[in-house]
Amino acid sequence: MPDPGEKLWFIKRTIEAFESKPAALWRTPLARSLLFHFVAIETLGELVFGPRRGSVTFPIPALWGLYRLRHAAFVLAALVLASGAVAAGTYGYGVARAGTDWVFQQISPPPTAGGLGAPALAAERIGSPPKEVWLVTQEGDEELWSNGLRVVTTFETKGEPRQFFAFPKDGAPPVPMGPNPVGIVYHASESDMAPFGAAFNRDILSTTRDLAGWLSRRRIYNYIIDRFGQVYRIVSDETVAIHAGISIWGDEKRYYLNLNESFIGIAFESQWSSAGGDAITTAQIQAALSLTDLLRARYGIEDVNCVPHGLVSVSAGKKLIGYHGDWARNFPFGALGLRDNYQVPPPSITAFGFGYDEDLVSRLGGSLWPGVAAAERELEKRAESERVELEVLRARLQRRYHENLEVAQLARSAQPSRVRGAERASSP
Repeated sequence: MPDPGEKLWFIKRTIEAFESKPAALWRTPLARSLLFHFVAIETLGELVFGPRRGSVTFPIPALWGLYRLRHAAFVLAALVLASGAVAAGTYGYGVARAGTDWVFQQISPPPTAGGLGAPALAAERIGSPPKEVWLVTQEGDEELWSNGLRVVTTFETKGEPRQFFAFPKDGAPPVPMGPNPVGIVYHASESDMAPFGAAFNRDILSTTRDLAGWLSRRRIYNYIIDRFGQVYRIVSDETVAIHAGISIWGDEKRYYLNLNESFIGIAFESQWSSAGGDAITTAQIQAALSLTDLLRARYGIEDVNCVPHGLVSVSAGKKLIGYHGDWARNFPFGALGLRDNYQVPPPSITAFGFGYDEDLVSRLGGSLWPGVAAAERELEKRAESERVELEVLRARLQRRYHENLEVAQLARSAQPSRVRGAERASSP
């Protein structure tokens, strides 16, 4: 480009074109260099093929090919740059997350035996449970209830209608029930969580919302309580959420199988452990108390039917209790105004002959909740009174479980008349 005028025009035009691009495109050195070279080639094209055509030519033949392919080359370079940025960002996030987790562990170590999630949580509730709880206002995506509970409904969805069979303890035929739930199962979400501290508020809230959306799309749990004590309804009360899986429980009158249909599922956003480590916050306990009071008052739920997941979950194939172990220890019954269901002999053992293995004992820190030993003693006394071997009695009760399970599955067929053909399942 021998003409000084042409050279000056080229430089001025290139700078003007570069500065006219969005500032976001040239904030990093690599992107800025890539964009500047692209603009320079565009300007050179104007110089060669514009009004001055003929006065300037490409000095190097290869530049002609580069000019013709300039857009494809720019897109390819941008893709390479973006891929590198994503890879670097992913790696950097992992390093940063590990670092912040380490820092948080230093400034806020796991609670000790007297801390959160430990026996200190077994204190009695403050005040008496309300006889009635009613909806005060419903504005936008939030409900306010008379006991002070606020429920966010942003993620609320509906499942299948509740319809299930209950099995009377006195041997009467199975009873079709619904649409109201008869109990509550408490869970730990066991989900990824940001460190809990003021510096991580944005991450904590973002993680909770992502979790609530994920649960809503899959209809898992009826409620989730975040670590700030905010309650989110995920699946409406009158419909079925996926939460309890293969499970067994019972009250003074009836047994219930596979509690998705018959019990409401409430999850604490938490990483539960048998040692009670990073369990739940005081705000979560207060929210769970208000939510439990609401559900019990609204549906007449007995406290014996307010039970942690670890006490009801079973393996149907191996006939073992404790398939899922969340809250098989350290659940704050007293703080929620509930009876201590750790003392209740599990119906999975007393009514259906299930057992346990050393893996469960190990997972729970070397011992099981007191109700298990009481159930085993009850089963031994029954075998002695009926003059049969304990394993014979277990096998008979396990057959009864499978017979009742077949009846329970009829609830989804919406044909209650078929229950008459399954009355044998209700006898011991």
